[in-house]
Amino acid sequence: MVRNIQTSVHIAWVLTFYSNCKINNIIMKKIVKYIIVIVAMISVTSCEDYLDTRPDNMLTVDEIFKTKRTTEFYLANIYKYLRCEVNYGNSGAFTAMSDELDVTYADYWVSNFNMGAMTQASGDYMNNWRTMYRGIRSATYFMNNVDNVPIEDGNGMTEKLKKQYKSEARFLRAMFYFYIFRQYGPVIIIGDNVIAPDATIEETALSRATVSETVNFIVNDLNAILQSRTLPELIPDQTEEYGRITEAACRALKARVLLYAASDFYNTDINTPYKTFKDKTGKMLFDYTNEAKTERWQRAVDANLDVINLGYTLYEEKDAISGKINPYLSFKNMFTTDWNSEMIFGRPAGGFWEIEMHSPRTVNAWSGWGPTQELVDIFYTKNGLPIDKDPLYKETGFSGANSAESYTSNNRTFNYTETGTFNMYVDREPRFYATISFDNSRWLAPAKDGTYIRTRYFNGGNSGAYSGRNYSKTGYGIRKHNNPNANVGSNITPEHVEMVFRLGEIYLNYVEALNEVSYANNLPEILTYLNKIRSRAGVNVYGYGVEELPVPANQDDMREAIYRERRIELALEGHRYFDAIRWMTKDASGKPVTHAERDFGGLLHGMAVTENETNFFKRTGFETRVWSKKYNLFPIYINEIYTDQNLVQNPFWDGSEE
Repeated sequence: MVRNIQTSVHIAWVLTFYSNCKINNIIMKKIVKYIIVIVAMISVTSCEDYLDTRPDNMLTVDEIFKTKRTTEFYLANIYKYLRCEVNYGNSGAFTAMSDELDVTYADYWVSNFNMGAMTQASGDYMNNWRTMYRGIRSATYFMNNVDNVPIEDGNGMTEKLKKQYKSEARFLRAMFYFYIFRQYGPVIIIGDNVIAPDATIEETALSRATVSETVNFIVNDLNAILQSRTLPELIPDQTEEYGRITEAACRALKARVLLYAASDFYNTDINTPYKTFKDKTGKMLFDYTNEAKTERWQRAVDANLDVINLGYTLYEEKDAISGKINPYLSFKNMFTTDWNSEMIFGRPAGGFWEIEMHSPRTVNAWSGWGPTQELVDIFYTKNGLPIDKDPLYKETGFSGANSAESYTSNNRTFNYTETGTFNMYVDREPRFYATISFDNSRWLAPAKDGTYIRTRYFNGGNSGAYSGRNYSKTGYGIRKHNNPNANVGSNITPEHVEMVFRLGEIYLNYVEALNEVSYANNLPEILTYLNKIRSRAGVNVYGYGVEELPVPANQDDMREAIYRERRIELALEGHRYFDAIRWMTKDASGKPVTHAERDFGGLLHGMAVTENETNFFKRTGFETRVWSKKYNLFPIYINEIYTDQNLVQNPFWDGSEE
């Protein structure tokens, strides 16, 4: 058996550890006697048939940890709980719940969510509370049993390998707790003990931890891994090890967790709605205040700097013809170049079939995912300025020539824009062209006949509204993550790695935390790393030179600059939804609200997709979304509340006043 997790994940070993017995969705109340192992072979490996010796395909739980091979299958299954953030209609639907994206189809659950249909009893779609606790239990069970694997029978298992595998499972458990924390707030901490199958109702009635207890538990687990020195520091050079957990991945998760923990949403001195949120014993669950605010931000600074010091570099790529670093290619191809210099950790099989299938209809795809006008407008002009701050930006009319900027792909040179393109899309920054498909843009991958077709999103256009349902309601499509080597018409949708942690995010985490600690004291360091992002993006940097943009004048201005840079750089990567919740502002009355409350509700816009080409190019509302304060934390599905007498629901979902 090839020992690497990448192969195991690609093979998609599915181990089902649960029976149809009643589960309280936090712990198993009855140990399953047999585990069904479903082998879905999607690639050729050097393994012999795993099921040769047992025709009924059954393994007892004890048998799992009798061989190195079955132990690795179990660990591979735990990896499968890592979330895919780019399947926007399913596990990555948080992006479509934000103001970045629309999923065309009304029968998708995310569409109902955006219309305000979610309740605590409306079903368990996106029920990551239950799913992640299954992953947590599996990881903990693995940690408790991997030492039982014998090492004397020549199967390749060693004490060193056991420790490595145990640390991988511990990281995954920490990641699963973070998934719960970002979606639901304070978690229930199970710890290292798996509750006995004959436990009483009272013994399984568990209470939620506080925010600080949740964060400390996750961070302490990650610190324990780092202190053990049982994982490789960086992604190993051997390709068979790609996709495994490293120390760098642990540091990156710690950096993200501590950034969240320092954010205003969790600070009850600012976020008044959760000041009174408590469990059934009266314990306040949101327990961060201004008292240690700077200390929390400094912990985030230190954690992100630890990752920076590992030596990763921003990915850059040269144009094949000019030989110069091209900002478009650098940004676009970073996401389809596996295990590049910027990638800290990734999911080996990213699940990009769905992305490719929502390419424009010009290449026989579905065109069903549409970026919003709100996202389009956030990108800078080519001068690195917001569109409302650049005097050279034109909102209307059409270009009279091809753009001067171009890139080379698949041995062909493409201009950023071509003659006849609406001026709103002309002379924008390279990241815009690497992220958004707009009317009259050449699709980055060929159609079935090998030609590169201009995508037209107006009513009657080759990817616009028609009698069917496969078209973007916003008049835009996604380019980010799409592979230029795909050919959907010929059913060629190349798989590649999904970025989970990358250096660009770490730089942005770092400057955000630096600014919150002290704008005045940290300004030179803030500019250094913020400008690294902007320089790779091909836009003017902040500074004091002739061609540099004015430095944001104070902490508030710098905060807004960092927020905008983050929205652009990390667009459609699964960050916007959670960033907009952790960032606080004030409404017109001075009341604290999250950015999500400010930005996610109300009318969202695109182009006039029901109009012909003449009337298409105007900002038009496509959907009025519902977002209230209670949406900042997901409801715990009501069945979970019924089966745990000490579990409290998140505020406002029980019908109480917001």
